[in-house]
Amino acid sequence: MTSLLKMRISKGFVLCFLLFFQSSFVIPVPVESISLDMSAKILNKGKYVAVSGQVFYKKSGGLMVTKFLKPSESVTITNANGEMKIYDVKANTVLQMQGLDFSSDNSFFYYFLCGKTQDMGLKSTGFKLESTKIEDGMVVTQWVPEKGGTNELSRIEMVHEKYKPIYMALYNVQKKVIKKTYYTNYNKIQDISFPLNITEFNYDIKGDSTITRRLYSNVKTNKEVDETYLNYKIPSNAKVLAPSKK
Repeated sequence: MTSLLKMRISKGFVLCFLLFFQSSFVIPVPVESISLDMSAKILNKGKYVAVSGQVFYKKSGGLMVTKFLKPSESVTITNANGEMKIYDVKANTVLQMQGLDFSSDNSFFYYFLCGKTQDMGLKSTGFKLESTKIEDGMVVTQWVPEKGGTNELSRIEMVHEKYKPIYMALYNVQKKVIKKTYYTNYNKIQDISFPLNITEFNYDIKGDSTITRRLYSNVKTNKEVDETYLNYKIPSNAKVLAPSKK
């Protein structure tokens, strides 16, 4: 084999190696928008309600649109400012509300897509880290309200496994658990680990629980997302309803 041929083979090998090396370190495209199919079952006192629809989320402005198909057709629109509109398609009515509680920044979509899973938004809502411990390879943290703040919760417990939140429990001022949330069935979406199954247990004063299990599927991101509902406009002739008073 001539030295010239050896040199060409060597260069070709180096070139192939560099191409393979570069392809192994392709930077994932950031998730700017996402859509998922959603199905849920809500169980309370032996009876359950089935819910299904689609969820659309866009980072810009924190726009989140949920299109419900069951139990009735409706569209819920909210944003980072806490402006919420609930449109009943059949009745052609719209309920408008505003408040920090309605902000899409309080949704798990925001926490996971914007890298807030370490504290799940607790710091921004007036909680501080009280303690951290390791149990069976999992990180267990306890969060308490900042002094001077008004809060109906005494503490929040959170568990992370391999940097992913898998459990959260909320305790009221009587130190009784009022809500548990489990995050399971993690899937990789671009470079983000995202739970496709979320199960919630909500407990009332009597100790009875309402169980909600949400399953997500058919994940689409960025250009794959049908922006029809992200650009959804509620009909101008929809009747505006007044929020019910408690």
